[in-house]
Amino acid sequence: MKNLHHQPLRWATTAILCCASMGAAATDEDVKANLSKPFVTINGVVQTNGRAEVLLREQLARGVKDSRELRDGVRDVLINQSLMEQEARKQGLDQEILVQTQIDLARQGILAQAWQQKVLNELVIKDEELKAEYDSQIARLGDQEYQLRHILVNDESTAKLLIEKLQSGSKVMDLAREYSRDTATREQGGLTGWTSPANLLPPVAEALKKLTRGKFTQQAVQTDLGWHILQLEDTRPFKAPTLETLKPQLNQIIARRTLDARLKALKDHAKIQ
Repeated sequence: MKNLHHQPLRWATTAILCCASMGAAATDEDVKANLSKPFVTINGVVQTNGRAEVLLREQLARGVKDSRELRDGVRDVLINQSLMEQEARKQGLDQEILVQTQIDLARQGILAQAWQQKVLNELVIKDEELKAEYDSQIARLGDQEYQLRHILVNDESTAKLLIEKLQSGSKVMDLAREYSRDTATREQGGLTGWTSPANLLPPVAEALKKLTRGKFTQQAVQTDLGWHILQLEDTRPFKAPTLETLKPQLNQIIARRTLDARLKALKDHAKIQ
């Protein structure tokens, strides 16, 4: 949130994050009433506590630390947006068809996100589900890790030329720095970190399985990214992380699969023309 100013805090801190501060005894009606109260009024137009709460929670969810500056910034944003909205209405911008369509799309997107969040809030992942997903992921990763160098170029003719250079004694490291368009590894001479074959593009993983340590591919490997020249630097046994370490990622995988399944069910029962 930009252009935050150090101004006096003009509301009680309990006006924001009111759902938490009202305590467990608060009813839905209490929360609704509190969120509907005026937070700041601009030219007679009310900006509610609910709007302030949404903006603050968005910033906190992004990792911004709660502070007086942040809360003043929320107030500034509401004031600025209200002033611009009022002026837009005066100029009739709210009557333009594309503006109305953007508003409709924003509403649709917000409701879609709210549905996803409701599904996730109701999801209970059992320990046996986590264990089954863990076993599946570890089996997919295999028992070996590779470290490789690679050169990525746009066309096969360039790849063939570079392979000829390698066959004449050039090094993958030097050619990668000069020719590779993979910015993530180019400065390291094409060197990647240790990785499982499951994390590589299938044609790349398949080509590496045929290489011995220190050898490079005699033919370029094509993927959607371009043409790859690969050199196997080393292999080592894969040490699998514990289930506890992977639990956040496993929860995300199961949650994503649940959302996909729920959406598929909606599609299967929808009339789409």
